[in-house]
Amino acid sequence: MGNYADSLRYNYLGADAPPTREERIGACHAFCGSCGQLSGGIKSGCAQLQNRKFSQSGGCQLTLAVGIVSSFTNVVMIVHSPLGCCSGFVGSGGLRKTMRASKGKPNEDFIWLHTNMDELDVVQGGIDKLRKAVLYAESEYHPDAIVIANGCVPGIIGDNIDSLVTELKDRVAAKIVPVHCEGFKSKYVASGYDSAYHGVLKHLIDPPAKENSAIPGADEIRDIKDKYRISRTVNIFNVGSNSNGDEVELSRLLSAIGLIPKVLPLHASINDLAHIGEAALNVSICATHDDYLLGHLKERFGTDYLIDTLPIGIRNTNQWVRKIAEYFHLEEEAEKLIAFENAELKKALEPLKASLAGKKIFVGGGETRILTTAEFFRSLGMELVGVKAHNVDRFVEDILEDMEDPELLVEVGAGQPAEELNLLKKLKPDLYVGHLNANGWVSKLGIPNFPLFGQTLNYMGYSGAFELARKAAKILKNTNFVKNVSANVSLPLAESWYAKDPKENIKEAVNY
Repeated sequence: MGNYADSLRYNYLGADAPPTREERIGACHAFCGSCGQLSGGIKSGCAQLQNRKFSQSGGCQLTLAVGIVSSFTNVVMIVHSPLGCCSGFVGSGGLRKTMRASKGKPNEDFIWLHTNMDELDVVQGGIDKLRKAVLYAESEYHPDAIVIANGCVPGIIGDNIDSLVTELKDRVAAKIVPVHCEGFKSKYVASGYDSAYHGVLKHLIDPPAKENSAIPGADEIRDIKDKYRISRTVNIFNVGSNSNGDEVELSRLLSAIGLIPKVLPLHASINDLAHIGEAALNVSICATHDDYLLGHLKERFGTDYLIDTLPIGIRNTNQWVRKIAEYFHLEEEAEKLIAFENAELKKALEPLKASLAGKKIFVGGGETRILTTAEFFRSLGMELVGVKAHNVDRFVEDILEDMEDPELLVEVGAGQPAEELNLLKKLKPDLYVGHLNANGWVSKLGIPNFPLFGQTLNYMGYSGAFELARKAAKILKNTNFVKNVSANVSLPLAESWYAKDPKENIKEAVNY
């Protein structure tokens, strides 16, 4: 529990930017083969060295980093880069508004500025533009924090945003947070999470000082209460793919065994973040998002953490509850809760299993999420024909080994729709459950599908397991929509591409 990041002895607080994931966890971003081959390749180090002969577009670190820091309350975002880096942010305001409404938080505009670097700035530097943007954000919006997301161009030419932060910190009331999310530094888009959390934890987290009371004995009573509260508090670290329903369900489960759940950091206020160290245990929902963050918090506050599994489906939710309960010596309470929830869920799932049994399913998306989701659907009697992960690293080694079919087809690659469509056309699944960006492509193949996550839907915990099964049964009940889409809309791929083996596109490597 919490010993992997500690064993690497990173100096989290001393560096201006986090190490890349190539340096830190040696993730695999290119693979196509069996589950058994992937598991062996990760252990030997060969899988991490593979690449592609031809690669389509993938994700951008800046997008993921901005997705985290832009969720905070009363924060202004400044993107320091050419204008094209913001082309995908138009819908961010709507998503932020939806998420805040679902959590009962007041509506708040997503304010972001842009330095609009041009050719002249590449020669002369863009720091002057960035300075003006920071001062404008302060005078116009009076935010609690100003977050600077550094793009590729200023990273290449050497704009020193950290020096600018030092220069301006006494002139600006807001906290200034530099985020080094230059996409060219890493092939792993998830490095953007590390960049965001590094900046936030180094420059934004500021635990408040306690005020002494004039009433005799009041401070001692307060300290006793605080100590007890913290000893029972569990920080649940949410991610962008969580819905409020997921957070409510996971909080319900921890409350049921006598713990105090606190969900953060996304959509938290700066004051909420200031109290992030007031917990007995930090619990990750997804290691891909959180491992660097929790290691950082361990170094700064000494808080133990748990990175185990993602609570999707029955088996993995049981495991998630048990691991947390074990830390607090609440095993008996946990077993009573699990027995009750499992019995109720089994009765609720029984009518749905008949329509799902024997149907073929393919799951694509984040590594932990797809494997836990796939395990759940397999437990309902569906035939798992393949999975596609954005990246794969050591955090899913145990899950890969637990997969019942070592010959299960696994593709690894962020983006790469052509490879995935090639596989899907060969495998012909009855149902596809995947990342939001893939469902349009899959519909054009005529394959029924629904998204792997949704910000207004419940996927996690026991209630999430029921909702997953209900969605699958509903989608398979009537497949006319995707049939009509496939009959009238074509994909931009030649038939000769579908005849190829996608494994041929992977450049294998040997770790000498």
